[in-house]
Amino acid sequence: MNKIKDISSLSREFINQLFQRTTEIKEQWPNLSLEKNKTVCLLFWEPSTRTKLSFEHAAKKLGFKVIDFSPEHSSIKKGESLQDTIRTLLALKVDGFVIRHPEDKIINKISEWLPEDVFLINAGDGNHAHPTQAMLDVYTMQEHYQDLKNMALTILGDSKHSRVIPSTITLLQTMGCNDVSFLGPKELIKNEFVPAYHETNDGCLANKDILYILRIQRERFLKSESVNEADFIANFQVNNEFLKKTGFAGKLMHPGPINVGMEIDEFTAGSEQSLILKQVENGLYIRTALLDLIT
Repeated sequence: MNKIKDISSLSREFINQLFQRTTEIKEQWPNLSLEKNKTVCLLFWEPSTRTKLSFEHAAKKLGFKVIDFSPEHSSIKKGESLQDTIRTLLALKVDGFVIRHPEDKIINKISEWLPEDVFLINAGDGNHAHPTQAMLDVYTMQEHYQDLKNMALTILGDSKHSRVIPSTITLLQTMGCNDVSFLGPKELIKNEFVPAYHETNDGCLANKDILYILRIQRERFLKSESVNEADFIANFQVNNEFLKKTGFAGKLMHPGPINVGMEIDEFTAGSEQSLILKQVENGLYIRTALLDLIT
């Protein structure tokens, strides 16, 4: 398996192997030394800090040569198609691609354009999928709750426009966790995401282990969509008052980027309850392990 398009195509056995390799790499870091002698091209049509830089760092640690492709400074600006761009890069003897693109499921088309021996990793396509974010998140959860079957998780915020959440839910189900609920304004939660709650009550999160927080992704809103940000902050911002009211005493997670002062305040984001920077660190190890396994 060398094309990672989404979570649903991956077996439990592959995920277990990936997590085991991730732990090995984490224990060996920074003394890991592998010489892959391959070339990977990073094609990011959307901004990225954590995903792109961790893939670049991981690839270089494994001995890859890294080509950083920038659509803004390429022949795409002259009218070249995505398919012709991929063909050009293949002619330049690229061994694999890590791709982020705003179009839903574009990764499936790209996969069809590639030879069998060229690897592909989906770094986020539209609202469809973000498999490596799900991998690092569930790995981080498993570090704290070894038996995910007994873990209770609430997803707070804009799950409607998130490509992370479908991937994460699928992977959690694969690992045996089915206690997932949603919290936030009705307009930010899809109808199929159940159970969903649209207000907070005293002690409503007291029995939850993980609160997974999402920013409002206005860049993915349709023209007809809107949300009252002042109401969101008043009712759902994760801060000391929110934690006291809801009784939440578990771990806080966020896939980033964080909009401090919107979905979470600065103090809470940096508190001992927060696993946010641990997610970033584990993302480096997960992506190193994934590149190692599929190449």
